[in-house]
Amino acid sequence: MQLLHSAAGHAILPAVRSLLLLLLLVPPLHADADPALDSARFHLAAADRYLADHQPARALAEYEAAIARDGQGFAGWLGKAVSLIRLKREAEARQALEEADDRQKGKQQKLALLRARLEYAVTFKPKHWLRSAKEAFFKARKIAPQEADLQLWIARAMRDGGKRSAARKHYSEAIAIGGPAALTATRELLAMLRQEAAAAGGKGAIAELAERPSVDRATLAAVLVDRLRIQQRFPRRKQHRPLPDDARNSPFASAIDTLLNLQIDAIEPDARGAFHPDRPVTRFELARLAEEYLVSATGDDELHRAFVGVPSPFPDLSSNHYAFNAAFLAVSRGLMAPPDPLTGAFAGDRPVRGVDLLLLLNRLGALPRSE
Repeated sequence: MQLLHSAAGHAILPAVRSLLLLLLLVPPLHADADPALDSARFHLAAADRYLADHQPARALAEYEAAIARDGQGFAGWLGKAVSLIRLKREAEARQALEEADDRQKGKQQKLALLRARLEYAVTFKPKHWLRSAKEAFFKARKIAPQEADLQLWIARAMRDGGKRSAARKHYSEAIAIGGPAALTATRELLAMLRQEAAAAGGKGAIAELAERPSVDRATLAAVLVDRLRIQQRFPRRKQHRPLPDDARNSPFASAIDTLLNLQIDAIEPDARGAFHPDRPVTRFELARLAEEYLVSATGDDELHRAFVGVPSPFPDLSSNHYAFNAAFLAVSRGLMAPPDPLTGAFAGDRPVRGVDLLLLLNRLGALPRSE
């Protein structure tokens, strides 16, 4: 006490008073110190991060915290429903979807709700689930016609519903649109193709084709004839073309003979009449095949000249190259893509991979027939 009355004490006293005043003015640190950290918006943001990171249980806890703070919010109920769907808790998910439905306003919220209903139908498959999935898809597509995620979920519905042809079409649409859902669609489509090939015992040389780093001309002929049924798309040549000698001993001689007698110029014998059945198909050849198929499917012969005079977007391909129009057309229609997106080079002389061939053929097979 004597210190406070001394000269030094008189110097310390103002500092002590300032410290006491500061302690009185600053509130204690506890949960209510910053209301923004305990708001519905804060918990929704955390929940969305968990859901995107494939942690539905943690997302569910945060969505419920958001609902506790704002029970009338649409986002909280919708997020809770999606989390419950991914946790396979059907009854609770259905109830949360109804709560979200009662609160949805505007097109974007309606789209999000329809997407969740589509996921619910595919995940739990309740009574009339395929019809419900299709209804949700078609309504959502009117709002967002270019959303790959919608195409991915309806492809899953068609696959699980036994409608494999429709599934391939929608998987291909998701892939063409692009984005993260396109990568998932690619994996699932290839898995479905492998499953179909295994079930067919490898008929038409489809088995394990997706794993091949290259595809030879004989195998391409077999795939075009057995899988794409290309003979139903193109007319036969007026004059029969004999089977080349180097193709007579090929296990796919019949398919080669069928292909060579169709009015297709992309895959032909060389000047000496040899077919070269074991030679890898190049990306240029595949692009020309895609061009001819598109012309046949649409009935639009102008596609052969669609990009004449247009500057080349490919650093390795001149606009006066014989296959430039075919390459540009295939890329612009989402049938092919540059193998190296960083350089954008078309790499036309590079062999076609099995996976790229199967995806292109599935896209072509989804094209409507021209009248």
